[in-house]
Amino acid sequence: MMQTPPIPEQTESAPALWPRKARSALIAGVLLWVVPMLVIGVMVALRPTHRTVTLDSYHVAAGNWWVGKSLYVGPSGMNYLPHFAVLFSPFHFVPLWLGEVLWRFCAAATLAGGLWGLMRALFRSAPERPFFWATVVAMPLCMTSLRNGNANALFGGVTLLAMVALVNRRWWLTLGLMALVTAIKPLGVVLLLLAPIFYGPLRWRLPVALVGLAVFPFLFASPDYVCSQYQAAWGNLQACAVVTEHRFADINGILRTFGTAFSPTVSKLVRVLAGGVTAVVWWWGARRVREPLPGLWLYALATGYLMLFNPMNEENSYSILAPALGGWAAFFLFSPEAERARGLGWVIVAMALSMGLLPNIVRPLFGNYFALFWHPSMTLVFLALVGCFVWRSAAHEVIGEKACQHP
Repeated sequence: MMQTPPIPEQTESAPALWPRKARSALIAGVLLWVVPMLVIGVMVALRPTHRTVTLDSYHVAAGNWWVGKSLYVGPSGMNYLPHFAVLFSPFHFVPLWLGEVLWRFCAAATLAGGLWGLMRALFRSAPERPFFWATVVAMPLCMTSLRNGNANALFGGVTLLAMVALVNRRWWLTLGLMALVTAIKPLGVVLLLLAPIFYGPLRWRLPVALVGLAVFPFLFASPDYVCSQYQAAWGNLQACAVVTEHRFADINGILRTFGTAFSPTVSKLVRVLAGGVTAVVWWWGARRVREPLPGLWLYALATGYLMLFNPMNEENSYSILAPALGGWAAFFLFSPEAERARGLGWVIVAMALSMGLLPNIVRPLFGNYFALFWHPSMTLVFLALVGCFVWRSAAHEVIGEKACQHP
């Protein structure tokens, strides 16, 4: 694969230069994560059974795993692979208040640490201000998931860490983190399937990662039990695919707002077709932009696809998309490569803040239904904006090549 030069560091012409001092920007960014999480930690420690999604799902599944009971009761219970019951067990077997606090802190640490790692990969010696602005964009949209203890926050954080490893071309770490993402939620398979399309070094490593992922549960239970849970997990995923209630923020969330929706059969077909289109668009764009933009391009497409075509996508699930919004906003605001697209950064800032803040503001008028329409709509706008930028970047590359060939 042809090596392309890295994107240069930000310059002083970048518009988002507040805070003026890099150290102040870093401290402010860290505090934006730490202070709310300390508040959440105290609230959870005092009332560990209040506003949590873990009790009737994650804790039950972890307990059932170690006594050999079935993990699945349908879409209302745990909807992940058997791996999740093992991974959540350390949080299950400590005192309830401590496990609930640590679970949320781990998720927040992956999100904040992943954003810092991504900014360092994009801007090398000057990541402080981009980290601050990426945090401003991403953090509000993650808070509900972190407060409720939803696995989407951890899924989003580990996905972000996988993308950082990918941008840094650490192939084994990339696949290991993508396998971990899939163990947390089966939606991670989207990354496992898309990334090797462009990144050749991942292709021969992928079977090793998949074997390790498949074998993992057998290390903690008998083969018969693990096989039975794999079978039950497949049945549970099929049941989740046909849920039609108006409480999910996917593409059908937009349609249901206007009194219509795809049928379960049509929805499955749409998901497959959209997956194919995503793969083609990913390949097309990745070949036409310079590093590290292929990784950011994949990040936008994969998380956008999950938000629009996961039939049980909730408002909490947008903590998966939030870091991608933050990463692209920082890129548009600070990178010399995006000097002509600074406005797109501010548009993404406004979009992300509207997604994080508006649902609470308008809840007296719309109840819990506003996000079911607004969030996927903003996701479509985000993908359109990034897609236009990649299209124009590709066009400029082609023009530049022709100019070099015919001076």
